[in-house]
Amino acid sequence: MNRPVSTSSTVMAGCFTCRGSVAIWTGKNAIAVAARHHDATGHQTWADQNLSIRYGLETTSHPDLFPEAVQCA
Repeated sequence: MNRPVSTSSTVMAGCFTCRGSVAIWTGKNAIAVAARHHDATGHQTWADQNLSIRYGLETTSHPDLFPEAVQCA
């Protein structure tokens, strides 16, 4: 089966001591930077990562109301 799929992820991290729940670092290295900041300062740090997966191609047409009820029945 050949199914179109796209994935994306966002990462943000910060230090509760320095800036509370406001992100300081973003991008691929944010988790590592938060860990290193904790190691260097002893501060409590945090990191959040969100992964999005999309199957199928984006379409501009509008499907019928609740098509999944017909397809999954």
